[in-house]
Amino acid sequence: MKTDNELPEAVVNLRKIWNSKKLEMQFTQIEAAKELGWSQGAISHYLNNITELRAPAIVKLANFLSVDPRDIDPKIESKLPSVERRTVAYNACDMTKRINETLFSRKASSSLLVKIPNIEGYTTLFSDGPKPYKECYARLVKPSEMHSPGCYAAILKGEKYLSLYSPDNLPDSSKIRTLWAVVSFTYFK
Repeated sequence: MKTDNELPEAVVNLRKIWNSKKLEMQFTQIEAAKELGWSQGAISHYLNNITELRAPAIVKLANFLSVDPRDIDPKIESKLPSVERRTVAYNACDMTKRINETLFSRKASSSLLVKIPNIEGYTTLFSDGPKPYKECYARLVKPSEMHSPGCYAAILKGEKYLSLYSPDNLPDSSKIRTLWAVVSFTYFK
């Protein structure tokens, strides 16, 4: 087996992200393969540099792992189109189960798209009361990528659902498992 020094940068990065997300999201190669529409062997071949890691596979893996493709291959930028197919990764009611919805949007940095249900608890966050909508999506980024966000999204330790918070209502950091800044909400009536 080759050491990290002998592997392409994209494979080294993929391995690190894969191992981290595997613990966080609690999936196996077999479960990931099923969701990606690949064989378990195909994933193993990418992770072990048996099959060359090309742009389409990097994008598909990045969407599955909820990371920017540039986190896997920093040199992929030129191979990405200006409009991309975005997978809605989770429903905020259950952040442990991935959903399979696709939207087309302009390229954003390392953002994550999450479907927000039209139910009590999510709609009460808005100061002017609940907004009538059929579907709502929130675009989330790492807090370091946005200066003074008006809204945060977090998964608290021991919870599986996403919660939305105003900046002055954010729980203590010791209670937060994962934190994002909300870039935008997109509503469909």
